[in-house]
Amino acid sequence: MSCEMCGKFAGPDLSESDVDGVRMLLCPKCSRFGTKVYSKPIHVYEDDIEESEVSFVRSKPGGQGPSVSHVKVRTGTQQRPQPVAKRRRRDALHSNDVLVDDYGTVIKEARKAKGWSLEDFAQMINEKASLMQKIEKSEFNPPERLITKIERKLDISLKEEAVAPIFTGTASKKETTLGDVVKLKKKKRS
Repeated sequence: MSCEMCGKFAGPDLSESDVDGVRMLLCPKCSRFGTKVYSKPIHVYEDDIEESEVSFVRSKPGGQGPSVSHVKVRTGTQQRPQPVAKRRRRDALHSNDVLVDDYGTVIKEARKAKGWSLEDFAQMINEKASLMQKIEKSEFNPPERLITKIERKLDISLKEEAVAPIFTGTASKKETTLGDVVKLKKKKRS
């Protein structure tokens, strides 16, 4: 709900105040211009089951007739709605799964096996055909949410577990290193 003086959204923090004989719902900043009618703020909710509609009639500025404001005021207990538990997001950095190397070919073959054209498939997953064409050519790595949509629709897996690189041993003494190049350049300058 918005403050009737400044127009800013004040949510549940509106309080009824008397400003020059006119009762208004005001935010905490604007309520200093009037006298509070109630010491407690009026909690306003739109989707609350226990609420009643209150109408305020006042004259418009300039004497143009009455103005009616309708608001829904919570009449039950002063209990706030419980926050909805958010689903925990998977962190891509901690995932051991990576996109398969030939993901474009896998998607194209699975789509053709189902008998779907590129345009039909793109429409089914609510994506652009040009984007799907780039993905099938492996020109664009799809984001995680798109990979999930493609996997579900085609009933395939585009992820594989990442394998750590295997080191066979230390570098041979015969190989040239960057340090060796720097030493050679210094010798040539001297």
